[in-house]
Amino acid sequence: MLAVQDLQEIQESLKEALLVEKVNLDRLRKKVRQLQVIELGYRQCYAVAPVATDGGENNLSLEPINVEIVRVVDSDGRVHFQDFLPLSGDPEKLGEKLFQEVPILRKLIQELGLSDWRELSYLYFSIKDQPDPETILAISDTRRFIKVLRDILEWAALVELAFQSSQPVFLLIRDGLLRTKFIKKQIFPRLVEVFKRAYDTHKAMIVGVAKRSKALNYLSLALTMEGIFDRWAPCFAEVPPELEQEAYTWAHTWMEGQCFGRLHLVKLVEGRDALILPIDIPEWLMPRRKEVFEYLAETAKSSYPVPGYPYPLIRAHENANLSGLEMEIISDLMSKALVEGVDIDDKEKIVRYITLGKGLIKGGTRHSE
Repeated sequence: MLAVQDLQEIQESLKEALLVEKVNLDRLRKKVRQLQVIELGYRQCYAVAPVATDGGENNLSLEPINVEIVRVVDSDGRVHFQDFLPLSGDPEKLGEKLFQEVPILRKLIQELGLSDWRELSYLYFSIKDQPDPETILAISDTRRFIKVLRDILEWAALVELAFQSSQPVFLLIRDGLLRTKFIKKQIFPRLVEVFKRAYDTHKAMIVGVAKRSKALNYLSLALTMEGIFDRWAPCFAEVPPELEQEAYTWAHTWMEGQCFGRLHLVKLVEGRDALILPIDIPEWLMPRRKEVFEYLAETAKSSYPVPGYPYPLIRAHENANLSGLEMEIISDLMSKALVEGVDIDDKEKIVRYITLGKGLIKGGTRHSE
């Protein structure tokens, strides 16, 4: 236990350290005072958001058997992708199969003008690309493959939707900022051109909405102390690139090459303490940014259970993740498929194992002592 003297020494030491750090806060407060805050109204539009299942939310496990359920569903309930992926599978074979058979992945490769899916992203590294066997193992396992695949599938669904709508005012909402680490830096500009073409030909606008970001975390205390968003009306302010760059130790990766969004902090609904979101808007929409944010504000003004968050994203997450009953049904189907795939002598053992396991989990099986 710390003695009183120790606590006094700690307090003095903390004061000295905080005095040094306060210089950074004062400097940042001076910078955020210069942000231009623009108030917003509301405009109606057709908005849609595709979302992939969260990692670990939808999986089936009966050790050592593990299957990941990957789904991409949009806010209108359209399923763009759904499959059961074995976690012990070969990532390269899995990639080969998916990019040949899944329409939205084939379309993505076609729109980007690629001849091989391996050119697209960091889904798989061959020995030629990276000679270190341990690194190969770390970056090429199936769990990592699926994590990258989710991001690629969301981009693929956005590309598909961008060329489909005939709505006069059409807003695509990405779940996350308009940037990624998973598409190769030399390929990413092609993806940017695809969305620019979709805007030119189909008027498909796109924004990227995140729940959090390092830039917002970095600026939040200074913003609060200066009362930058302390007003009732919905509003936004652009974050200058040099100010955003201060928040990242790897800004050259996150803000250059694999990014096509200009970062804004946006309050989409009324209220002095309403939610503030980091939102990316592409360069070609900057002349219309107030209009675009007003379309987005319309989608958020009656959202539930997160007030101020775009409802299409909330709805897409609800659609993508399977409910408890749905998971029960799929789990039963998995059990049935497993039983059908073993020798007759093992069927009864597996059924008993699964039944016992379910009973123990639900608390329905009791053992007499």
